[in-house]
Amino acid sequence: MAAEKDWIFVSDAHFTGQNPDEMEAFLRFLDSEKERMGHLVILGDLFEFFFGFRNSLSPKKSFAFTDYLPVLNKLRSLYLDGIRIKYFEGNHDFFLRSFFSDQLGMEVDVYPDESEERLGGKRAFISHGDLSNPRQWTYRTFRRVLKNRLTYCLIHLAGPRLSSRIAKRLSERSYQKYHNHIQPGLVPAFKAFAHQKFLKGFEIVILGHSHYPEEVEEWIDGRRCLYYNVGDWMIHRSFLRFTPPERFELSQFVDRR
Repeated sequence: MAAEKDWIFVSDAHFTGQNPDEMEAFLRFLDSEKERMGHLVILGDLFEFFFGFRNSLSPKKSFAFTDYLPVLNKLRSLYLDGIRIKYFEGNHDFFLRSFFSDQLGMEVDVYPDESEERLGGKRAFISHGDLSNPRQWTYRTFRRVLKNRLTYCLIHLAGPRLSSRIAKRLSERSYQKYHNHIQPGLVPAFKAFAHQKFLKGFEIVILGHSHYPEEVEEWIDGRRCLYYNVGDWMIHRSFLRFTPPERFELSQFVDRR
């Protein structure tokens, strides 16, 4: 049963579809885990730009993300094998609520923001993590502008090609500002965010976005609390494994091809 198998958490691959080798390594990772995996949790930004364009398989329109098909088809294969997939939208993911069912005929639990799960009987807070720093007012404002119905309508009108070009320019600027040369001392906001969630009764916090894999243990009122940042697939190829009932392991995929 899926509940008895491992949960695998991955985040921030930022695949563009232009480097097949990067995607092939990810596919090999998924194949290596599929026998023991019951849940695959994607914590956002799997692709550099991912938007739920409507009717992209209609006779008048081609599929919007042809370059992503190796990964998307692998996800569909995992789904058909009985693996449950959860997708948390990041800051490169938009309007995916019905994309997987409408375009790929698969059921994926899509979360625009965060969700609460029960892992090993404990309350777990799970999110991409881009809202972890309350001091990033500029980013938060920019996010509100991007993630609203009006912007989604404009993206639909612009179409995949133009939208992807614009998204690429914006993401390059964002990456240079927030993700170049990340050091442990530069990401205290994520630990502070997790601490606040612990004070609200959560015992597990799992985030991505920082591109820095991290594991922190706290004891609060006799409760053992754990914060994990999955890191990123793009550079570290890091992932988090939860083996029921209570074992967590932050790991790095070593490709032995």
